[in-house]
Amino acid sequence: MPPGPAGPPPARPQAPGGLIPGAKPWPGNRPGTAPVGDSRQYPPAGHGAPWNRHQPPAPYTAPHPPAAPRQNWTASLSGARLLAWTGGAVTLLGVVMLLVLAASRGWFSPGARLVAGAALGLVLIGLAAWLHRKETARAGAAAVAGTGVAALYLVVGSATAQYGFVPPAVGLGLAVLVAAGGLGLADVWRLQALAIGAVVGAAVLAPIVTQGWVPLLGGLIVVLEIAAGVVALRRTWPWLLVAGAGWAVLYTALAAGVAPSSALWAAGASAIAALVVGVVLALYALVKRDMTPAHGVLASAALPTLVLAGRLGGWGGAALAAGAAVLMLGVALVPSFNRPIRVVSLAVGAVALLVATSLPFSGEVAVAVIVGEAIGFTVAAALLRSRITLMFAAGFAVLGVLGAVAQPLPPTVLALFPMPPFVRGDLPQQGALVTGLLVAVLLVGLAVALLVTFERTGLLGSGDGRTALWVITGLVGLYGLTGIAVALAVLISPDRGGFVAGHAVVTVSWTVLALVLLARGIRNTPLRVAGLVLVAAAVAKLILFDLVSLDGLARAGAFLGAGLVLLAAGVRYARLVAEAEQAEHPAPTGAAPGPPVPAGAVAPARPAPPTQGHPPAQGQPPAQGQASPGQGGRDTWGPPQEPGNRR
Repeated sequence: MPPGPAGPPPARPQAPGGLIPGAKPWPGNRPGTAPVGDSRQYPPAGHGAPWNRHQPPAPYTAPHPPAAPRQNWTASLSGARLLAWTGGAVTLLGVVMLLVLAASRGWFSPGARLVAGAALGLVLIGLAAWLHRKETARAGAAAVAGTGVAALYLVVGSATAQYGFVPPAVGLGLAVLVAAGGLGLADVWRLQALAIGAVVGAAVLAPIVTQGWVPLLGGLIVVLEIAAGVVALRRTWPWLLVAGAGWAVLYTALAAGVAPSSALWAAGASAIAALVVGVVLALYALVKRDMTPAHGVLASAALPTLVLAGRLGGWGGAALAAGAAVLMLGVALVPSFNRPIRVVSLAVGAVALLVATSLPFSGEVAVAVIVGEAIGFTVAAALLRSRITLMFAAGFAVLGVLGAVAQPLPPTVLALFPMPPFVRGDLPQQGALVTGLLVAVLLVGLAVALLVTFERTGLLGSGDGRTALWVITGLVGLYGLTGIAVALAVLISPDRGGFVAGHAVVTVSWTVLALVLLARGIRNTPLRVAGLVLVAAAVAKLILFDLVSLDGLARAGAFLGAGLVLLAAGVRYARLVAEAEQAEHPAPTGAAPGPPVPAGAVAPARPAPPTQGHPPAQGQPPAQGQASPGQGGRDTWGPPQEPGNRR
């Protein structure tokens, strides 16, 4: 019997270590000799036991070091670290008590006490550096270093504010220097808590050193913000960035609000520096480091500038607020920035623009400017196809429309005559009429811009809300059209005759606009509905207002004009509808019509024209007078003949 193909040996029981019971170790296959952590095949292919020689070599992969365990943020609040930081706080409190006791009892001179405090702070920092060299003592080293930095802050504050040994400017510079040293130590040791403590200590000490909210305070706090921002961006520490920017915004805003008039421009320089530095740091943190808390830095950067703008007032404050608005809106228009950055910048820019508008203008002029800004935001939203920009445009539009209804173009001047502000004491007010006319034109422009933007952003076809958009925007446009007609008519003829003539023009213009909407809305349902609603509004105005308020020729002219326009609209609209139906459903083209049918006779049914290339379906007789395929021109009825019976 020929031997079969060789196969793997049957499984045999093995002892621990991979040896078969009773067998000697194979040379090169000694158990327990494979390197620890080595993933290579051992023994190598081609060596050792015979059943190992045919195996392909396994790829070599370097051993991976074990992953370091992730540390929870609560670890810094537990155990030895909490104890160390508590000890540091108690030690600092003891230093303060010792200095107060020495001052009250006169144990040492002020200079000696300050030197002793500074020496203690430096010794503590040196001790922290020595402790940090050991891995097990680093938690305590951070607490000791924080205590030393706080002691130096106390020394600088006492030397400046209490004893007057150094001028405020020098003292504030020393405080910033101590903070920079603490930030550098935290950067080397990679301790965000120590860095935040250094910044907070300098910020709390700063107003004590300067003895008030002076512009120098804001300037040096901005320098501290820059130092903290550099370390925060280097180590990706978002809360250090927030801490530095928050103190800078707070102090520069307070300095801008309470600084004396002689120091306003210095406070303005600090506020502008806080704006620029905050925006730059926030954008770098958001774009390059993805530090989400930096959105708050970006949102608050313009606050000191706006506070100072309100303090200055007039055109100077408006220019300052407008500069902040231009900067923030420019950031919002950068297409490479993500959506949250653009939204925050757009919101801050809109607020700054509103502040810039309200400072130099008041009353009717301010309303006109706000409506113009709403148009600008709306056009920007249409160009960018941005619904977020449209949201801010809608906010300005609401403010502008409410302001227009309240002051320059109230409903009373459109419904009654004479009424202020157009006419006061039977005297027409030319300025109020011109302002009202301008606001009315802007309202019409705003309505048109909003409709175009709704279309470009896809809101007119995005569900049930489009009806409300049409109605609200249409009412704004009609209000503006009415204001244009009435104000222009009273400007031309400043008496009741001009007023009633203006309302007659309003009625006719509504009807003409309805005709335009109906003509454009043959295949557009919203336009067609708007046109029909406007026709109803025009007829209601004729009956409810023109018939009662107008008299003589104006009443007759309004009815004649509106009636003729409605008549022309009906004829034209019916023609357009018929043409549209014919275009959508063209009449069938077939054979020529048959002979006329006498009166009283029943007209024969006209056969349907055959479809070219498609015979009738099997089992269905052809129409009368129509030959079936294969029958020539004969008119045959009945079931189909068998193939063998055909002639």
